[in-house]
This record gives sequence, C-alpha cells and structure tokens, in this order.
Amino acid sequence: MVVWWFDTVLKKESHRTNFTNMSWQSYVDNLMADGSCQDAAIVGYTDAKYVWASFVGGTFANITPDEIDILIGKDREGFFTSGMTLGNKKCSVIRDSLNIDGDWTMDIRTKSQGGEPTYNISVGRAGKAMVLVMGKEGVHGGQLNKKAFQMAEYLRKSGY
Repeated sequence: MVVWWFDTVLKKESHRTNFTNMSWQSYVDNLMADGSCQDAAIVGYTDAKYVWASFVGGTFANITPDEIDILIGKDREGFFTSGMTLGNKKCSVIRDSLNIDGDWTMDIRTKSQGGEPTYNISVGRAGKAMVLVMGKEGVHGGQLNKKAFQMAEYLRKSGY
C-alpha cells in the first residue's frame, strides 16, 4: 500500500521525482517555521535546475527552468525594466546583489494582479542552490532578506 502511494505521488509530481527532495523539505519547513513566510523553496541552479523542495501549494512550486535562468543570468538589467516571473507570478526587482560576493541576495516584490496585495520576496544564492522566501502581507523585506541570506550562507558553507 505504501509503495503504491509513493509511486503514485511521484508520478503525479514529475518535478519531484528526485529522491534528494525528501531531505530538502526540512529546510523549507525551517524557513516557514516562524510564521512570517507564506511560501519558501530551495531551487537548484547549476546541473539540477529545478525546484528541489517547496511549500506545498505555494507559488514557488511552479518555478520553471527558464525563470531560474533569468534569476541567475548574465543580463542583470533586463528584469529591472521588464520585470520577471516566479512560478508564473509577475514580479519587480527591487535590489539585485545576487552575484555580489558576501551578499548573494536579491529583493523582489510581487505585482498586484486584480487588486490583490503585493508581497516581498528575497532570494539567497548558495553554490548550487537558491533559497527563496515570500513574506506574508506586511512582512518587511529586510526580515526576509536576512532569512534567505542566512540559509543560503549555511548551504554555501555545507557545499551546496
């Protein structure tokens, strides 16, 4: 029974077929634990360019390899003028220090679609993975930046 369920879940969620995701989920749980975030994810950006783990039902679960390419791409100006999407959600880049040694973070804000509230997002870059967190309404971007930076720094020091 358990094997059938496990196989069925993996087939339904093809982007999660890599067994390493199971160990990465605890990092997402840690990012969500204090209640300030509505979404979090660990996303690979080198060889394994996909969502390694994410908050179930969140926007970040739908991040595509193309969106990852834009986040880490050489064009660091285009998304300031054109915006970007994360998990098919339109966003504006506020501050980009993702490729600055010692900082490795980016601050983003969602765009309002149909009058909905906007939310702060921070991205922290480690050696092979990025940490993404989206705050709940009213959560300050600085708090999210610190959270993303600290987790990314931990992963960087751990070889990821």
